[in-house]
Amino acid sequence: MTANGTELQPDLGPTSESDLAEAARQVADNPDVQDALQSVVELAMASCECFGASVTLVGVAGGAETTATSAQIIEQADNLQYDFDEGPCLSAAETGGVFLIVDTRTDPRWPVWGPAVAEMGLGSVLSIHLFTDTRVLGALNLYYESITDFSDDEVETARIVAAHASVALARLRSERDLWRAIDSRHLIGQAQGILMERLKLSPEKAFAVLRRHSQQSNIKLHEVAATLVRTGQLPS
Repeated sequence: MTANGTELQPDLGPTSESDLAEAARQVADNPDVQDALQSVVELAMASCECFGASVTLVGVAGGAETTATSAQIIEQADNLQYDFDEGPCLSAAETGGVFLIVDTRTDPRWPVWGPAVAEMGLGSVLSIHLFTDTRVLGALNLYYESITDFSDDEVETARIVAAHASVALARLRSERDLWRAIDSRHLIGQAQGILMERLKLSPEKAFAVLRRHSQQSNIKLHEVAATLVRTGQLPS
């Protein structure tokens, strides 16, 4: 896949089937649901060479929400789907299957959402359902800057990542715990806002501060966020 005439290279990622399987195993072995969801995004970014990625989860009673994302612009694109009630991640999450948008400007299936994200600089999208044996869990969403004519290999790689992610999510916790992860993410968003205001950081840099502190102090990401929101200070 090319962007602005140059080949996109992932910063870091699986280079073989064995590496992909090992990365997926690490997702499944992660006891923290929110960390595991973020690892799914990172696995997709590394494996599929996309500009951005996100995970959408749907509830038993309906409703969808982005639970992990690679960047603020990707979350904004997802949120437009929920606002407009149309888009590939909703279709993949609610009905199952694989949805490809080669050109967001002209795809007739989502006439409101497509041009809106095209204005944001997102040219193509690939959404693949996450599932168990009994129901669809949500969708893995891959965003590309340039208009992309997806190859069979690219689609198959994304399907493999989604399948690994589905198995990992199904093994992690109950559905109630998956939705508890959404609440954790809201808390993380509040903590990001505090750092953005206090340190004048972008959303991405604020999240990086939280994640780096979590890794260096060996404290769960949502616990770091909770402490910051509650006390105004990062845990020592």
